[in-house]
Amino acid sequence: MQTIDIHQFNARYNVARSLDNPTALQHRLDRIISDLLARALEDRFSSFSNSNDSAYVFIEQMDVNLTLDTSVSDDRTLASVWARSLQEGILRTLSQDSAVIIFRDRSAFIASFLEDLMQGRAEDFWYYAEFADLRSMAIGQAVLKLLTLDRDVGRDALLELTRRDSLERLLTRLTDAEVSAIASQCLLPHSPRVMSSQAWLEALRNLLTRTPALLQGTPAHGLIRLYCNLLRYRPELGPDVNLARFIWELLDLRYTVQQMANRSAFLNQLGADNWSVALSYLERGTGRQLLTHLQRELTGTEVVGLLHDLEVDAPDTPTQRIRTAFGGIFLLVGAIADLDLYSFLQNCPYPDAQGIPKANLLLWLMALQCLGAGNLEQARRDRGVLGLAGLVQAPEPEWLLDYVALLTEEIHGAFRQDLLAHCQRVIRQPDLFVYQRLSIPPEPSEWLSLHNATHSPLSDESWDRELGLMSAIALQGFASRLGAMAGSPPYLSRNFLESEAEIWVSEGAIAVNFLTCPLQMVLKMAGFEHFRWQISWLGNRQLIFNFDS
Repeated sequence: MQTIDIHQFNARYNVARSLDNPTALQHRLDRIISDLLARALEDRFSSFSNSNDSAYVFIEQMDVNLTLDTSVSDDRTLASVWARSLQEGILRTLSQDSAVIIFRDRSAFIASFLEDLMQGRAEDFWYYAEFADLRSMAIGQAVLKLLTLDRDVGRDALLELTRRDSLERLLTRLTDAEVSAIASQCLLPHSPRVMSSQAWLEALRNLLTRTPALLQGTPAHGLIRLYCNLLRYRPELGPDVNLARFIWELLDLRYTVQQMANRSAFLNQLGADNWSVALSYLERGTGRQLLTHLQRELTGTEVVGLLHDLEVDAPDTPTQRIRTAFGGIFLLVGAIADLDLYSFLQNCPYPDAQGIPKANLLLWLMALQCLGAGNLEQARRDRGVLGLAGLVQAPEPEWLLDYVALLTEEIHGAFRQDLLAHCQRVIRQPDLFVYQRLSIPPEPSEWLSLHNATHSPLSDESWDRELGLMSAIALQGFASRLGAMAGSPPYLSRNFLESEAEIWVSEGAIAVNFLTCPLQMVLKMAGFEHFRWQISWLGNRQLIFNFDS
């Protein structure tokens, strides 16, 4: 038994009428409770052996009667006597099964709470008191906060919900962004890459044959369903972050194959074991990397069979719809993808963030800078702006202050140096000639500065300045495709980024349907309705722009 948490301790003292100063005795006993009793109880239980130290045991109420010899002057002795009586009372209560509520571990406790929360009855049970602050949140927000507070516990809670046949009910109550955040944080924490694909593939193919509906929804849905159900039937395979990453890369390969115009030719070459030809159909990325690895362990026919099990011919239907005042922010995706800024941010000198992937955090801040201080209050809560960065909700101010405390001038300087070197190297690639006139480093722009804005998430001036470099480069990259219609950051924001749109998200694509855009004809002339970028940080979905006719 590792922790004893007493929410309320009521002490009632019965003393002899002949006692000269009962008030002084009360103060002494109260002081023993507040200063000494907890440590004494801890000492009593330190040698207590329990077959399940991870169990969560709840006792709603317990009464203990004892007699203390107050003539003993040593308060520690009285605390020890008191603790012994409490220990005996706890053990006695534990032996009465009807008097206690027991969960195997914290993950089982959280899974039970989530089940009751989804059924609207969590408030009926007193032992969920620690989750009272979640009651004011939407269910999706509460689930996200609870599962990602401790990622390992969150992962185990998902596995427990799967064993209880409650996982699907949970997923249906969450938005795609919430599912994506849970999958990323609970199943895909950073770790060294280790592969054991032969055993995993056999288990996956058996699972897919048994329950093909696991692939419905977004890639994040597929990851959670496949991983949790695989470990339900084959618990000896995990928990293992490498297995989760392997499944994620398989789903990425599946998406890549789904988007191929010459998919049949690719599968034919792969089935004939013409690996070099098959690999030539894939661009650099996780799909090509995975297929190269599978080549060492499987035949092409086996991989083709797996891809068919993964339903590479499945239709791509919308799963989420988002209304945003800043749909034009997705116009920056081309520059972010072409200049490989997301990969740079994943490995940049800024420290990793607790609970939020740092690359996604920095993308969100970049989007806010590009929209300017005048839009900050609305943009920081806009679902489209959050969606561009792959975030479900804006980071809390207190969280940002804690993160800023980790930053130093040395880190800021290293970020600037690495960013400029990265961009100068990337734009020299022949296929990126459209960006070769970028000004690196760019001219500073007051529009991009947020550190003086009210409630700014970039209150640190140095951080604001260095991220402003990246924002200026991304805006330049977008503007480079506009030709003579390019302009200053305020011009680009007013005429393009600040455009209302409806965003349709499906398993394989993100379609930005512009409702208002002052210069949408310029975007059409620049070819944006024909461009197709894959957004690596949003499940490798393909970006599609649709304009009013």
